Amino acid sequence: MTSSSRPFRRAIGVTVTLLIVLVGVFAGLNYFHGPKLASGSVDLERVVLQSGQQLRLFANQNISTVRKRQVTVTPATPFTVNSSGKVIAVQFTHRLLYGTKYTVRARAVGNAVQPGTTEFRYSFVTAPAQIYYLDRADPASTGRQVDRIIKTGLRTEKRTVVYSAPHIDQFVALPGAVAFTTLGDDGTTSLSLVSDRDSSIVEHFLLPGSGTIDQLQVAPEGGVLGFVFTSSGPATDAQYPGILMTINLTGAHTAVPALDLAKKPLAVTGWSFIAGSADIVAQSMDQTVLRINPLTPGADIPLGQYQGLGRSAPDGKSIVVSDAFGSLAYSLDTGKETRLPSPPIAGARTFGGTTALVGPGTTRVRQVTTLDPSDRGRYTSSIVLEQGDHTRVLYQPTGRNASIEGFSVSPNGQYLAVNVIPDYGTSISDGYLNGAQSTSITTIFIDIATGSLVSGVAGFDESWR
Repeated sequence: MTSSSRPFRRAIGVTVTLLIVLVGVFAGLNYFHGPKLASGSVDLERVVLQSGQQLRLFANQNISTVRKRQVTVTPATPFTVNSSGKVIAVQFTHRLLYGTKYTVRARAVGNAVQPGTTEFRYSFVTAPAQIYYLDRADPASTGRQVDRIIKTGLRTEKRTVVYSAPHIDQFVALPGAVAFTTLGDDGTTSLSLVSDRDSSIVEHFLLPGSGTIDQLQVAPEGGVLGFVFTSSGPATDAQYPGILMTINLTGAHTAVPALDLAKKPLAVTGWSFIAGSADIVAQSMDQTVLRINPLTPGADIPLGQYQGLGRSAPDGKSIVVSDAFGSLAYSLDTGKETRLPSPPIAGARTFGGTTALVGPGTTRVRQVTTLDPSDRGRYTSSIVLEQGDHTRVLYQPTGRNASIEGFSVSPNGQYLAVNVIPDYGTSISDGYLNGAQSTSITTIFIDIATGSLVSGVAGFDESWR
């Protein structure tokens, strides 16, 4: 070995030694610091539309079991936790709020061989609410003569026309498409499906003859469309006199009648899908309320006889029914009935109307009337939030002649939509044979938690996405 090569060999030796030391240091740091969060995955749109959705957190190595007590979600919402391999799955029990930042923390995440643990933190912002509504043309106007289905957000001025045509009667929005009915000159109804992104892509459904459609609804989670069909002609001769029918959008797209307990087509006074599923609750002509699986015709479950049938709770665990004494919450799991009294407003007695459950338990939004103390004999209509014995007014018309025509609640119970005619005295009907509406009707949107007005649109028949 020459003297000139010794410094070079020493440099190589020092470099190798330093690399070994650095590798050891980083290995030690990794050993004591534990696993790290590599990525996370959540469907920002589905998580506000459906319950039971998951956030999946991926670690850079296999981890030990993560318990629920190690995890927090802000803002608070019920959840469950499962972990396996490199994945932590946080499943949200209910739908999340629209347009809201959520932060999920998993503390003391480690694995079976390393003493060190770390905290995983992941944040995401849910999709904002999308609203579809119907803007009908004014028949007395010389301008636009087609009706429009319009899409917008709650906090934007942007409006997108999804589809336009003469005499649109009703519609519902589903993922990627809109189902709608149109009225012919003879008063009969057609049912169609149009792409949300391309209005030239339209499918026309084959109905079981000529007739009219009412109470059009959709179960987006189950891919089922439903409606009440009445055949044309005299009521005594109608083949389908107010029969509940469904179309499986994942199947043959054929209208199939629901069957009663005698296996005959079921005539109904009212019906709705149970939230989060394709199951149906319907009220027959003898006031029997049935639970129906439209994909298994004839497998009906009678729930009892009631004077009225209301809506399903957002969690799909209960429905609203009514008897001679008022509204009740009916548990679909146990059959238990819970009375839903209408508490007074500022000491004034209220008379309850349409009721919608908005969360776990019996918290509800209801349309009520009260006797106006300043004008005896005149009643005031309001939309209120009822929690136990407490009532909070969410909306009350300001104009003396204003009229509340109806309301709906967003699927996650966050927003209230109220259909209002600003001045009933000067209101003009659009003249539709079925479902006639005022040409001046508007819809306002209210944040239920705060009671604040969010926005409004010139239209009605809102559908939430």
